[in-house]
Amino acid sequence: MRTLLCVGLLALLVPLTQKGEVSAKACTDLMLRYAASGWSGSVLVAKDGKELFAGGYGFADFAADRANSADTLFEIASITKSFTAAAVVKLVQQGKLSLDDSIAKLLPGVPEHSRTITLRHLLSHTSGIPRGNTSGSGENLEMAVVAFLGSGPQSKPGAKYEYWNGGYALLAGVIERASARSYTQSMEEELFAPAHMLDSGFTGDTDLDVAREALGAGRDGHDRRAVEHPYRSYGYEYRGMGGLVTTARDLLKWDRALAGNALLDETHKRVLFETVKDGYALGWRITRVANGSLRQSHGGAVRGFVSEFRRYPAEGACIVVLCNQETHNPGEVADNLESLLFGRALATPAPKVELMTKAQLEACAGTYGNAADQLVVRVAPGVLMAGLAGEKLLAAAGVSEKLDWKVDPAELSQRAVSMIEGLARGDVELLREHIAKRIPPSWPDTMLRSIWPKQLTAHGAFKSVRALASLPRAGQFQVLLAIEHERSNRPALLAFSAQGLETFDLHAAAFFASARLQPQGKNAFLLQLGPTPARLDFELMRGKATAARLGTLKLPRQ
Repeated sequence: MRTLLCVGLLALLVPLTQKGEVSAKACTDLMLRYAASGWSGSVLVAKDGKELFAGGYGFADFAADRANSADTLFEIASITKSFTAAAVVKLVQQGKLSLDDSIAKLLPGVPEHSRTITLRHLLSHTSGIPRGNTSGSGENLEMAVVAFLGSGPQSKPGAKYEYWNGGYALLAGVIERASARSYTQSMEEELFAPAHMLDSGFTGDTDLDVAREALGAGRDGHDRRAVEHPYRSYGYEYRGMGGLVTTARDLLKWDRALAGNALLDETHKRVLFETVKDGYALGWRITRVANGSLRQSHGGAVRGFVSEFRRYPAEGACIVVLCNQETHNPGEVADNLESLLFGRALATPAPKVELMTKAQLEACAGTYGNAADQLVVRVAPGVLMAGLAGEKLLAAAGVSEKLDWKVDPAELSQRAVSMIEGLARGDVELLREHIAKRIPPSWPDTMLRSIWPKQLTAHGAFKSVRALASLPRAGQFQVLLAIEHERSNRPALLAFSAQGLETFDLHAAAFFASARLQPQGKNAFLLQLGPTPARLDFELMRGKATAARLGTLKLPRQ
């Protein structure tokens, strides 16, 4: 999923019912307009403890033809801190900790300069440690403690608010030592289970339903699946501060558990939500909406995913915004849903988009072309999106580019095929011979011992491989392959530079490129993949497209 398109369904924005209360239709109309402008994700609005509106927009995974829904799995990044904080406060409630304990009482290797830092300081980002202290990592807690604390507080603990991720990694260690369980096990047993959050876990978990995970579009152009680690593993470089994977509907269960006493009693809930410094409590931001109602919230951002979660305890309400495009702003969407919830005008004008009816969108959906050049057009709520495979089609879309090094397309395509065939035989010498110098020499052995066996376990014995298409792009020569396994066929992408093999991706998309279709009039769109947009027209007969034309290339419907 590179650039998402989006063409919205027909809907006029009607923000309020006659009683001034938010309606599901108002939320739907707003979100369809966001989807039409390129937004992709899931949202939920609840009031009086009940789901009022929930839905998904855009694609969770375009190549797999899966639309987003309220039950799609997203990684929620720093919203994880709210859970870590609740777990620490629950340990306080159980008499295992005190918030004013020195971290030296609970963590190994704390230097003398940091012994006045308390758990409360870590929870409220008032430790005095600068936010740039990010070097802790791995599984060794003592090494992580020393690395994160660095040269110690730069201001007196408790005096200054400075958001610091590392403090929550240290809190994960505190939870592990105080509970005598791993961080993830403690969170699952002490928080998820009593809240009945059956669709929640952490990156790397093998028991999450990956058939429902979202594929997140990263700012750097590299996609990432929700359950995939953003930092190679779930060590102290991310543990406690992020990594929680969940759904919009499970976050409503989290809200309801916090509203009741299944997790914390009333005394300890007040501790959790009491502001410490600059509007931050323990893992929560505490603010007020325009009418004075209390708002408890947190946001999150990590490669491929951004999110916003808000609670309004007086109204028994909450808002969930989960987005699988890193460049989008979940706070703006949450502000507008909040405006609808409280009967106010939208905080930000709804996106101005050219709208199409559902029938118009569905008329264009389908597969066009042939085995060599294929255009696939799919519809999700609020979204029309196209995937392209095939050299002629990609050239017509303006994707191909000239490389500044000599390329033999046939030779590199065959080399890519031979590398896969060699790997299947247990021979990685061709890989070792042609990998770029920046790649560790041991990488082919890792591929053979670990990565390739996982591919076989997931998809069955290897049968064959063939090159589907090749493309010069981004300074590389990319080869898209189809690997036939016993149980399923899988795409793979190998990319070469002048220095050798740079990319070996066994989780590639089935398309070289995916793009949004920008409406330009009746049955006409722009498709922007290269520097210049290409025009895409559909020929309709009896309300259904029979062919698509990209530039001068005509593609009959299959």
